[in-house]
Amino acid sequence: MKQLLLAVPMVLAASAGAAQDVLFRSGEHEDFTRLVATLPSSETDWTVSRDGRFYTIKIEGDDVNLRTSTIFDKIPRDRLANFVANDADGELELELACACRVVSIPYDERYVIFDIRDDLPPAQNDDLPQVPLSFGEAVPNEKKPQRQFRFSSFEAAAPTPTPVQLAEAAPKPDFSHLLALENFVDRSAQVQILRGDLIKQVDRAANQNLLQAQTPEIEDTNGLVSEPVKTAESQMPKLGSSDHVPPQAAIGLEGQDLNIVAYNVIDEVGRDIAALLSGQVATNHCLPDSAVNIADWSGEGTFVQELGRLRQEVVGEFDRTNKDALRELAQLYVHYTFGAEALQIMDLLPDSGENNILIAMAHIMDGRELPANNSSFVSQGHCAGNSAIWAALSGETLVGESAVNGALDALQKMPRHLREYLGPKLSNQLVAQGQTEAATLVLNGIERTSPQPDVNFDFAEATLNAELGNTEEATEALTEIATQNADISTKAVIDLIETHVAQGVAPSNETISLVGALAVEHKGGAMGPDLRRAHALARMMEQKFGAAFKIINDIETRDGAEAAEEMRSQLVMAVLEHADDFEVISWSIQERLASPGRISTDTALALAHKTFEMGFLGETKRLMQAAQTVIPTDEKRLLNARLALAEALPKRAEAELMGMETPVADRLRAQAKAMAGDHAGAARLLAELGERGLAETEAWLDGDLASLTASENEVLRRASTYLLPAEEDSAAETATDRVTEGMLARNRALLEGAAESRGVLGDLLELHSVTEPSS
Repeated sequence: MKQLLLAVPMVLAASAGAAQDVLFRSGEHEDFTRLVATLPSSETDWTVSRDGRFYTIKIEGDDVNLRTSTIFDKIPRDRLANFVANDADGELELELACACRVVSIPYDERYVIFDIRDDLPPAQNDDLPQVPLSFGEAVPNEKKPQRQFRFSSFEAAAPTPTPVQLAEAAPKPDFSHLLALENFVDRSAQVQILRGDLIKQVDRAANQNLLQAQTPEIEDTNGLVSEPVKTAESQMPKLGSSDHVPPQAAIGLEGQDLNIVAYNVIDEVGRDIAALLSGQVATNHCLPDSAVNIADWSGEGTFVQELGRLRQEVVGEFDRTNKDALRELAQLYVHYTFGAEALQIMDLLPDSGENNILIAMAHIMDGRELPANNSSFVSQGHCAGNSAIWAALSGETLVGESAVNGALDALQKMPRHLREYLGPKLSNQLVAQGQTEAATLVLNGIERTSPQPDVNFDFAEATLNAELGNTEEATEALTEIATQNADISTKAVIDLIETHVAQGVAPSNETISLVGALAVEHKGGAMGPDLRRAHALARMMEQKFGAAFKIINDIETRDGAEAAEEMRSQLVMAVLEHADDFEVISWSIQERLASPGRISTDTALALAHKTFEMGFLGETKRLMQAAQTVIPTDEKRLLNARLALAEALPKRAEAELMGMETPVADRLRAQAKAMAGDHAGAARLLAELGERGLAETEAWLDGDLASLTASENEVLRRASTYLLPAEEDSAAETATDRVTEGMLARNRALLEGAAESRGVLGDLLELHSVTEPSS
């Protein structure tokens, strides 16, 4: 116990000095790209600033660790081109790739949502009513009527005019049919919640200098404009320089500046209130638990009893359909996992927010994709209530621990048959999102309450094992499931082959035969594309490349050129890795891989490298044409330079290498200069690269004998010393030598010089000897 008490302060001290992690997650939507930051605590401050197309997110803290490694895993670079994280300053700089703006939305105290939205004025939407929001105290003004400000997600609209009393007031139109959620949503409570959120966001924005109050001008009783009331100087930049302020929000009806400018999350909350009042689901608002409380939809009796009772209530007096009974009947079917039957009932009911939610749940029960026009669970991934589990099952990414815990709690509250049915589906979705710990908790909970789980549980467990790296257990389980006569067996076969591909091991002959038979059986079904792809992968792993190419041609006919290109590119990379040179060039020509659109750009470039090494310049050039990109990569430019050198076009090679300052580019540039006759330039580049032997050879070809006198090559050193002209003697000394030296001595000197010349030439010929070609 004493050691434990001593360890407590040490643990606290270690935790206090640890870095504060700030995790950034990403998600792609149709109209915006979303980044979600998880702050270390609810008291952590943050700011957003802009400089042109660069935004800087500043997280306050002494030791901040920005975890940004997974930002580009799920989003393209259409809106966010790049980012730079600076842990020392706690800053994340975003480089935008479009005319966009970053909208910051605080959520649940510890989360901040940064949406990269198109910086274009949105189209007017007449379906959402404009909601007047009153802010603060009224400005003292005796002559002018009190002004109201109306804010929506689109613009700051005109104030509501004073109603004119008519002689006969027309009856107010009845909009009750628009309130589609009136059966289960208490609008007053929801609006109150949104109003509270709005006040919190305004207060937070004011503390972070994101709101700037405008000083009103006060008219005295004489009609003269008095001096504005002096307030404390604000460090806030001018409104025109703030990216978050809509241009139309800073100007009033008569051209004056408004007393308050609302932007960022305020516009979002205003839109949510308008959507809620019109019977729609708010974009950033979570569905109430009662909307998806499937546990209460079973009734008091058994399934047969409740089914009989509701069928009797469906048709009432005068053969009128009882819509309430129909909805209860659909809910009963969903509760007992009969999705198709529930959808048949929903066809008899009108479109509404409540009915759309029920339709989405019925699709999920049957394992179908949600209709494109059904957005019931879109933007529900951040919610912590019962809607979190349905958001996850529909494919939405759960954001934050509160959302994950909400999904787990919702599953725990369900009856046993729903836990056993939906639990494996939830586990698979969590594994796909990287939430392996939560998926483990889901499966452990099912295993504790269900002594004999069904095959869906086994499949989810195998999927989790594959994600955790337990490949042997995953392969064994998937193999057993694939041989069973179950609905999930087909998916198990596909996953089994994917596991073999990840391991680099060929499947068994029985598995390959099974996936081939299933591909033929389901060729016209929904699983057909996945089965054909799995069949091609199985043949690829078996190194039966001819059969794999035939399957891909069938994929192109049935599933389109894009699916065939992806699969063909993967197969070509396997051919490059495992096939010999003859097979590579044979498949390249036979399958017309050099034609545009047959393989991806990267694959065409890799194949072009191989054909160039084998000496097939024509095929290499055609592959380079197939690998055309808007901006040529360095790798492609290097290969183009090699092609130009192989075709004796040194100037074209140098043009391809312009602007590239790498050792490989310099070596190719030296070859181009040597081929063009610029041996001095080639020698200089090779010397800078440390290629002294090649540099001396180029200097010899250039005739630079003086630089070779200190060469490490003895032959070149002797030759350069011998060939350099001797210093000229004076005329007097020459004349004296001729007089004193005899004829015999002069002839002997000439013979010795000739012998030395023959020796130098012999060494040079031996140094540059030409080998005999092999027969």
